Formats: sequence, structure tokens, C-alpha cells
Amino acid sequence: MIKTILAIVEGPVRGGSFIDAVLGLADHRQAHMIFDVLTAAPMLSPNLAPFGTVYTLSSELRQLVRDHASSLRSLLPPDSQAEIVSQCDDVGWIPGDVRASAPLADLVMIGPHESWSIDWLRRRTIETVLMASGTPLLLLPPGRSIRNVGHAVLGWKPGPTAMRALQNLVRLAAPGARIDVVAIKHGLADQPETALEPVVALLHRHGFGVEGHALERSGKAQDRLTSFALDRGADLLLIGGFAHSRMREIVLGGVTRSLIDDPRLPVLMAH
Repeated sequence: MIKTILAIVEGPVRGGSFIDAVLGLADHRQAHMIFDVLTAAPMLSPNLAPFGTVYTLSSELRQLVRDHASSLRSLLPPDSQAEIVSQCDDVGWIPGDVRASAPLADLVMIGPHESWSIDWLRRRTIETVLMASGTPLLLLPPGRSIRNVGHAVLGWKPGPTAMRALQNLVRLAAPGARIDVVAIKHGLADQPETALEPVVALLHRHGFGVEGHALERSGKAQDRLTSFALDRGADLLLIGGFAHSRMREIVLGGVTRSLIDDPRLPVLMAH
């Protein structure tokens, strides 16, 4: 069950539609809501992140944190019971602060890049949450909300991350929801149909209406998955966060990175 939701936002908080979507999901789930407001110390330019921080007096930083918390509070209903916490640091250190001290939650939510002024901070925070927290991460595109998950698409590539995505789906989907399990073929010898059979059977036993689909790869896998989900009218796309270890900038695979940058429907990721 989802009983605590953590939404990570950048201050000053923009994107009232994302705040409304978060509150709507918390209300639907009867979940406690926590907002973590990230405040980066003033910079010469957001495009210079993670560099470009300008020296600022600690008293000015404290006021900035208060102002950013107020910008969020102004978007909440007067009777909201949501909890607000803050993180303030040089932009390059904030993702580490999130890893070390963000509140525990059943689900983390992050809004579209339009609601962030420092794109580097959003991407690195997402990577940190995915790789270090063990908590499922829900990304929302501009103007989209999600409450009841009556139809979901699960991108399936056998492995621990896909299994965690499946487990999160079982927790989130409405009773009797429709679920499409999709595998992308990567070559003539690839036989994803065989890998799909136990997944379909498992989800059937949970009472879902399930179909398995083995799709030919045409173009990028992330585009194939997204187009399929949109064509099917799905409420949610779920994938694993595929990890690489050579260097931080390629810590996520191509499917995950593309969906981070430009989700076209709500996307739930697990690692």
C-alpha cells in the first residue's frame, strides 16, 4: 500500500498542476504527503550547473529557504496537512543531500523539467533517487495527473529491476486493472514470448486482465514503448531503471534516460 508520498521540487516552486496532481494522488490513496523543497545557492547561470555557485551569506540563504517554502505553501489548500522539508546547498551537493537525508516514503514523485529551472539538478536528483533510495519513482509529464491506475503497460526485460517494477505495479494498479506486458525483440534469435508467459500468469493470479506483447524493434526502444502505451490509452508506463557502471553520466540506459528527459505519460521507474 502507498501511505507516504514524497514529492521533490525545486524552489521557488513552480508548476501548480504538478502540485495538484501530487495532492490528488495522496488524497485518493489516503496517504501522508511530504514535499522536499530543494534550494540551490545562487548561481551565475543555471546552465553552468554543477558549477557557477556564487558566494552568499548564510543569513541570505536561510531567507531564501523560507521564501521557497512559502512559494510552495501558497500553492497548497489552506487546510492541507502536507509536511514541508527543505534542503539548501551548492547545486552540486544537493543530490547527495537528498540521498543522505530525504524523508522515507513509499513513493517518490518528481515533476516535468518545465517546473525546474536547473535541468541538471532535476536529472541528477532523479538518478540519485533511482540508484540509491530503493524507492519507486513516478515522473509526471506537463499537465498530467494520476489517481486510479486502471490500465498500465509494463516494459519487460527479465531481471531484478523489471521484477521490482512488477511488484510496484501490483501495489499501484486498481483491482481488475488491464495490464499489457511488453517485451521488445532485439534480434532474430530473441524469443521474448517465452519470457512473457510466467509474467502474464503471475499477474493473472492477482486478478488483473493481462495481455503479453512481443514487439519488433523499430527505432528506439523507448519510443516503441511510449507509442504503444499511448496507443493503448494506458494510465501508466512502468519500467526498470537499467544501470551501467562505467561512469556517472551513463549510469542509466537509453530507455530510462529518454523517459526521464521527456515523459509523454506518467512513468514509474524502479531500480
